[in-house]
Amino acid sequence: MLEHERIFKRECRKQTNVSWASLKQLQAGNTEQHDMKLKCYLKCFMVKSGIINENSNLDVEKVLRYLPYSIQESSRKILHQCKSIQSENTCDKAFQIAICYFKEQPDVLKSVSFI
Repeated sequence: MLEHERIFKRECRKQTNVSWASLKQLQAGNTEQHDMKLKCYLKCFMVKSGIINENSNLDVEKVLRYLPYSIQESSRKILHQCKSIQSENTCDKAFQIAICYFKEQPDVLKSVSFI
């Protein structure tokens, strides 16, 4: 993990006050959470990483750079489907985009650390 990613994670945990339990549940595959702190943490991390903008619009090419090469091509189609998700709340939208992707590529939860 790169140093700037560690900084992003620390800043986002502090900014959102998300619990470690919520983060660990998500990493374990529990995508049925409704914790707004977790949703805003994901948005914060994704914005700082350049994956989404402040309105939670997804940059597919940026996401692909973070993923292992072996799943980039299959991920491209999934990400294009997930980026069409709409929500009034930008934290919820970021969360729904992430969950949409995780449901199709559950192994990414083990290979990409966001906690």
